[in-house]
Amino acid sequence: MNSTLINSLGVLTAVLLIIFAAFAFSYRKGKVVSHKILSAFLFANAMYIIDFSLNTIENATGLNLQWFHGIGSSFGFLFGPLLFLYSKSITQKDFTFNNAKLPHLVLFVFAFLRILLNIKIPFIYRYGVFNLQTVTYMIACFVVIINYRKEIKNYYSSIQKLNLTWMLYIVGAFFLMWMVDLFTFIFNDIKLLDPTIASYLVFVSLMINFVFAILIFYKALQHPEIFAGITEEEKPQKYEQSRLTEAEKEEYLQMLEYYFINEKPYLNPELTISEVAGKLNVSPKYLSQVINESIGKNFYDFINSYRIEEAKKQLNINADSKKTVLEVLYESGFNSKSAFNSAFKKQTGFTPTQFRKQAAIN
Repeated sequence: MNSTLINSLGVLTAVLLIIFAAFAFSYRKGKVVSHKILSAFLFANAMYIIDFSLNTIENATGLNLQWFHGIGSSFGFLFGPLLFLYSKSITQKDFTFNNAKLPHLVLFVFAFLRILLNIKIPFIYRYGVFNLQTVTYMIACFVVIINYRKEIKNYYSSIQKLNLTWMLYIVGAFFLMWMVDLFTFIFNDIKLLDPTIASYLVFVSLMINFVFAILIFYKALQHPEIFAGITEEEKPQKYEQSRLTEAEKEEYLQMLEYYFINEKPYLNPELTISEVAGKLNVSPKYLSQVINESIGKNFYDFINSYRIEEAKKQLNINADSKKTVLEVLYESGFNSKSAFNSAFKKQTGFTPTQFRKQAAIN
């Protein structure tokens, strides 16, 4: 593949990343600290790519930018830490960037100073540390997001807008890009990779960077609901330390069941455990413990069990009517067809359409 095309894509990607970074930095809606971390992450990517495309930029501008060589690549040591901190910031309501977060930047500072002070360290050691850091932080990002996706089910009855599936794709795309780069370097270094294939792999890596940069920018700034997060205080605590007695658990369980049978709060698609706890005058933590221990479900599955029972009644009553499954799901408290179908199949073993056909036959 033409090196000019590859470097041109690199320059274009870098320019877009800088524009996105500037916009994210100045954006004031939503969670500002998350936007600033995102801005730093996009800017670090831009600096790294500029270093890669330095010759093309010099030829196009006539400037001598060799002094920048190495400085840009040092920003690679920010990729993992900033993506990890960004993941933490959008999964925690009370996240702050304080002094405790600074150790994450140590390797970048060292790499940056090494260039300025012209400290010689063999490339193989630098590249090894960079890759070890990257894979460690990528794994940490996956852990943060997956744990968050589990935890929100204890507090929300509708999680489609909060489950950060898009962020898993982002981290996965970045991980894939890193793997492509690593594969290209290793096999190119040991002379087992055709130069043409190597150039195609570089192009693929840049395209992944280009696409995921646009996606993360769009999702982060156009959909502020993704920053719901949970506070440290809300995170599930070990119930062994709970002061809730068995008698209180039974009392709260009866109150909960009476409230749900008579008031049907589950028909509210955005119902949260805090709202239910407020109606019952019970601590959300205690209510979560009752639902988890006495019922054996998280809040999300508990609410859905009531919604599915409501949907089954509607499907039975209207088995021969023209009321659509879509109407039934909305009237049952769901606001997502995919969530409804998944929950219905999980609880009944049938899809809603199959269940309706069975009801019509019977």
